[in-house]
Amino acid sequence: MIRLRKEIFTALLTGTVLVSSGNPASAMEQKNENQIEFKTQKNMNKKILHLKIKGMHCQSGCANGIDAMLKEQKGIIKSETSFDKSSSIIEYDPEQISEEKIISLIKDRGFEVEIVTEKGASVNR
Repeated sequence: MIRLRKEIFTALLTGTVLVSSGNPASAMEQKNENQIEFKTQKNMNKKILHLKIKGMHCQSGCANGIDAMLKEQKGIIKSETSFDKSSSIIEYDPEQISEEKIISLIKDRGFEVEIVTEKGASVNR
């Protein structure tokens, strides 16, 4: 019990938060009985990038492959690519990965990429 109080106090001092396990009675995630998982709270600067992607032939290989590749990159928060819509919506942290890098990664897989602007027009990059 003393160890738990010390860890909670340390968490409060360092700005970390205890990760909830979904149980309202518990404010921490229990792992292997005595381990407590801490998650550092960050102010993430999120941006969303809308892309038109040409050259995809299917959802399972092309679109899902783009998503899997992007999700491996540091700074990618979420990636949803649709073969049917020939588009991708990517949520990312611009402090960790640039828009240009994301586009370059997709182009390196052999696809044509255009940025979709707020008004729906596409811009070649």
